[in-house]
Amino acid sequence: MKKKKFLTMIFSLVFIIAVVVGGYFVLQSNSHTEEPQQATINNKDKKVTKITNKKKVVPKKSNVKIVAIGDSLTEGIGDSKSVGGGYVTRLKHKVHSKYDVKTTANNFGVSGNTSSQIIDRISFDQKIHKELPKADIITVTVGGNDFMHLLKKKGMDITEKDIATEQTAFDQRLGVLLADIRHYNADAPIYLVGIYNPFSIYLSNVKDAKEAFVKWGQGSQEVARSVNNTYYVDINELYQNKYVNKKAEKTGTNPYLSKDDHFHPNATGYDMMTNKIFSKVQNTTKEWLDK
Repeated sequence: MKKKKFLTMIFSLVFIIAVVVGGYFVLQSNSHTEEPQQATINNKDKKVTKITNKKKVVPKKSNVKIVAIGDSLTEGIGDSKSVGGGYVTRLKHKVHSKYDVKTTANNFGVSGNTSSQIIDRISFDQKIHKELPKADIITVTVGGNDFMHLLKKKGMDITEKDIATEQTAFDQRLGVLLADIRHYNADAPIYLVGIYNPFSIYLSNVKDAKEAFVKWGQGSQEVARSVNNTYYVDINELYQNKYVNKKAEKTGTNPYLSKDDHFHPNATGYDMMTNKIFSKVQNTTKEWLDK
């Protein structure tokens, strides 16, 4: 009886060992066969996230300040009283309307100023010293009075050589003027407005005048290119075209110039000038709106 119980215990123990050992090998076998399959499924189902460098969002300015420096064109001489302010007031309204930002403007235009006189004002005018560093947009009109002084000096005997000599001297003064502005504001874009030929009708007999204005503008453009963030705005052809010539034949006047002096733009003329300046401003928003 005891022997029988002993054998029963032995068989039970062997059975348990067999079950344990068998289970172990089954688990080992499954782990070797199923792991790669599971890995494959995981790799297949795993979502791939593309890593991209997010573009830095630069907040737009909520306030934009325009500082305008120059001569009678900046002051707005010739503009109608109902509008007033020349291109400066119009530019301020356009920037405000287009970009929905509060826009202010300081007009430092003085009628009759030559480049030398504007340089002096930039050097000594404390209001300019105060406002220039705050400017987001800077506009400059200069050169028309320099040319007029030469014309008054030489009269109808003015030659191409006279104009070329004066232009060389003017370009040097223009370089100084722009450098002085950069001294007070290193970053804001400067929009240099070129001069135009008001004599195409009234003084059409002035020799080489038409070509002189073109070359004068080209010289100013080269100077502008030498100063960082400075853009030349060519307005010479605005007031001299086929339409103007036809109107002049009938009326003897330029429809875009003031009837008071036949020299400065009228309200329509300032509209045209503003549009040309604003076009350049729009194309360079990275220089004044995004910074």
